[in-house]
Amino acid sequence: MGRLAALPLLLAACAPLQAQAPLLPYPGGFAQGGLVGGRFPAALPGPPLFLDADGQALYAAYPYQLLVLREGRLESLPLPGLPRFLRASPRLVLGLGNAVYTEAGLLPYPALDGVLTEGGLYWVGREGLYLEGRLLRPGRFTQVVAWEGRVVALGEVALFLPEGQSQPLPEPPRKAQASACGVAALLGSRLYLVRPEGVKAVAEAEDFAAWGEALYLTPDPRVLSCKEVVWP
Repeated sequence: MGRLAALPLLLAACAPLQAQAPLLPYPGGFAQGGLVGGRFPAALPGPPLFLDADGQALYAAYPYQLLVLREGRLESLPLPGLPRFLRASPRLVLGLGNAVYTEAGLLPYPALDGVLTEGGLYWVGREGLYLEGRLLRPGRFTQVVAWEGRVVALGEVALFLPEGQSQPLPEPPRKAQASACGVAALLGSRLYLVRPEGVKAVAEAEDFAAWGEALYLTPDPRVLSCKEVVWP
């Protein structure tokens, strides 16, 4: 964690050049403007709409363009619209309003959020949680995450599939990602860990990203360990 903790200091040194750019966390570091630190240091052409990463690459979504940084090489891919969400794990999926972009092609689903697994595309829309074109569970969901072999849809409750177990949430999530300790979810102004056995508050935050046990929080850049949260 020592190297991770040094990232905010590095970015703070660049603050005069990026005074108007908000700090953006991603799984493995922080970005400010077009400057990315952490696991994938890079200079991007400007602040992305969305930033995410898996174990091999960094993905930066812009209007009509997706930039992919892999092994030090930056690739530009055209997009047929404005990105609405981006998930890098377990497979790349990007929402475009009335369609979903994947590396295999476009899928005709009006997803608010989605996660692409070996079992197919799980996505949430106005009617509930879907698998491809089939409605699995009706409900008001805003996020969907793959975590430890499960698919977790989050809204007024967190629904864990395939078990079907649910946990009530204090607020619908603004963002959710899988961590080593559970599903990390931003509910209002606080980050929580959500698991089948309960919901635990972690810290105040405006934004976050999760990578393994590390949680990257803003606006004050912090890196916490999810293992600091004690479960019964």
